[in-house]
Amino acid sequence: MRDMLEQYLERIIAITVAAELGISLDPPEDIARLEYQRMRMARTLTAYQLFINRELFQPLLASSDSADVACGRELRDECTALADAMRAHTRKWSGVRPAEMWDEYRPAALAMIQRIRAHTLRVRAGAERLDQEAAASPELPTDAMPPTSEAYLRQMVRTSL
Repeated sequence: MRDMLEQYLERIIAITVAAELGISLDPPEDIARLEYQRMRMARTLTAYQLFINRELFQPLLASSDSADVACGRELRDECTALADAMRAHTRKWSGVRPAEMWDEYRPAALAMIQRIRAHTLRVRAGAERLDQEAAASPELPTDAMPPTSEAYLRQMVRTSL
């Protein structure tokens, strides 16, 4: 789970860096590239949300530790709100020309990037909780283990990553 989570988080961070570089230019040089990054982020966050709900939030919510449950609930709610905000951002800016509304688009896009980055830090902290719990508990029999990342990816093959 942790390797797959890091792959998602690294992909998300790479998209935010590329988008931020494009947004830092005033006026923007390549609006089409910014639009591509926005759509890529929306697709990546959708796949990430499905993965993270199953692999991180559900185990935290099923924990016997009330702090784990609270952490899982908070991260799940934050992830849902982030995905909703990204969908709204994508809908809003897909129907207009950002270059014509640059003074509004630029701060909105930068705020979304900051929100996404802050989320990645909190998710890593939540994953650390599970890592610590796994290290402290005896190993489960193989048949009790959740599906592997590879099996999960095979299930997701029909989505647009």
